[in-house]
Amino acid sequence: MSSLYSHSWGDLSNRHGGSLLTIQAGSYHPSSTQDAVAKEGPFDVALFFSVPLNLLSDIPAHLRERFGVPSVYYEADMPSILPAYGGIHFSYYYGADLSQFDGFLSGSEGVEETIVKMGARNVSTLHWAADPKVLSPVSTEKDTDVFFTGGTSAFREEWMDRMIGEPSGEMPDKIFAMSGLMKEHYKNVKSLGFLGFNSWKRQICQSRICLNISRAPHASVRGTSSTRIFELASLGACIVSSPHAGLEQWFEPEKEIIILDENDHPGDVYKRLLDSRQLMLELGSRARARVLAEHTYDHRAEQLLDYLAPVIR
Repeated sequence: MSSLYSHSWGDLSNRHGGSLLTIQAGSYHPSSTQDAVAKEGPFDVALFFSVPLNLLSDIPAHLRERFGVPSVYYEADMPSILPAYGGIHFSYYYGADLSQFDGFLSGSEGVEETIVKMGARNVSTLHWAADPKVLSPVSTEKDTDVFFTGGTSAFREEWMDRMIGEPSGEMPDKIFAMSGLMKEHYKNVKSLGFLGFNSWKRQICQSRICLNISRAPHASVRGTSSTRIFELASLGACIVSSPHAGLEQWFEPEKEIIILDENDHPGDVYKRLLDSRQLMLELGSRARARVLAEHTYDHRAEQLLDYLAPVIR
């Protein structure tokens, strides 16, 4: 299966016309990239989406020289993919040449200076968002008090203990649950494993409080976005988040989201919310309204087009 596909810019914005070649991680191969450009072009720009950088060789330079197609790279896992932050499980930045791209985007404002020093050009930030049509609230009974969903527990073990392990022991009459591939197992917490999309969406909607527990590198580097916060908000969840630098630029604290600080006792925060059904509903409703107003992928598409215009001229 090819990971290459093209978009009409007109599909993204009525202000533009043109074509975008998107190259994704997973089934990327250099020859398929060149074949797509040769057979399906012309393209205005090639967008590489988290393709392993040190496997690209000189493909971006080749696309520019042979086909006149500029290249932009988007990194989905900033900053934790960088060697300085442990590279999650590995890092494909060792030996990578960032200067061959005409532009470089990520979801983290705080790494821009670092990326420039690594040789990247036209560095900017394009944050994650949500599709409110796909991620719309499901009408269902609430049967879980506190729920956390995540891929793995890597880089967030401390706050998982503070926001899940300890409160679940202090509040044995409340139902706690978590989903994902977690190595942690708490006595009073239901481990749901990895949920399929529909089950995942329903579980969020049937939970009174949903937790956003950011990985430490994401939380500490200002202006680093992740998908979860926008997904939860789009589903109208009442969100309680671990400390996260810059989160307030996307959602207003105490009005659209609850953001803990280092001195907060999570159990006390949960009790306050669980005692007020109206407060939880209002937080979720306002969070979804903020997504609709500012954080959909239509908004991000407009921002991407604005970024690309001067970069590929």
